[in-house]
Amino acid sequence: MINNKRGIFIGAVLGVVISFFVIGLFFKISAPTMFFKEVTVPYSFEKTVSMLTNRINKQKGWHVTTVIDQQKEIVSHGGKNVGRVKIIKFCNGKLSGKMLEKDESKFMAVKMPLSIAVYEKSDGRVTIGLMNGYVMARMFSGRREGAIMEKVVKDIEAILGFVHFRFTIF
Repeated sequence: MINNKRGIFIGAVLGVVISFFVIGLFFKISAPTMFFKEVTVPYSFEKTVSMLTNRINKQKGWHVTTVIDQQKEIVSHGGKNVGRVKIIKFCNGKLSGKMLEKDESKFMAVKMPLSIAVYEKSDGRVTIGLMNGYVMARMFSGRREGAIMEKVVKDIEAILGFVHFRFTIF
């Protein structure tokens, strides 16, 4: 009877340890596609930047705050030429105000304004990169931040509708 209990205990401990290892491995492998999204677009680099800025500015409540030429910034400050990369910063004043009005959610300012990157890969493909708002909203599910992020996700999906983009968990 004692050996049976010891065997069950050792089996349970090993099961927990192996489960943590498998879960950790899962997150390590899936993190790049779970937390970040990439969409290859059929348009030129400049046309994609122009289309995005126009669509953001036409989306109710949203506006582009700045477009950063990241390639220029890197090269002008001693970095290696990484190719064409522009970062579009954009904001919705009403949603940002709701997010930051309470002290317990002011930490969200670190991700404001929002960003979408447009870059040209070494094979010439033009790609849009962004954080996965769906996963972020799920992480804050049940809290006011999560409800605000769900509205942001819907608006970003509308902005990116020209490439038939939808957020997913993976």
